[in-house]
Amino acid sequence: MARKMPKSKTPITPEMMDTAAAIMKSIAHPLRLRILEILERDGEENVTALCEETGASQPVVSQQLSRMRHEGVLGRRREGSSVYYHVAQREVLGVLDCIRKMDGC
Repeated sequence: MARKMPKSKTPITPEMMDTAAAIMKSIAHPLRLRILEILERDGEENVTALCEETGASQPVVSQQLSRMRHEGVLGRRREGSSVYYHVAQREVLGVLDCIRKMDGC
């Protein structure tokens, strides 16, 4: 027997599902999840710091940042010649909480 949705929950529209799927695709990679975790912890970082922390090369990190920025997950600000990235859609950090609760499952 199917469970009924509690009345307090807002139905998810097809448009919301499309947006959510695009966002989930943009973070569905171990390196992108690691970058999100770092930005969750530190608030913002530049590419050099993210490379050092993840062990990935600058082109790889930049590509991952671009993918998440394209979907609006990340934002950036320029300070001199440096660009600092931050989580623009804080709601996506809930995915990290879900991962922590799964304990690697």
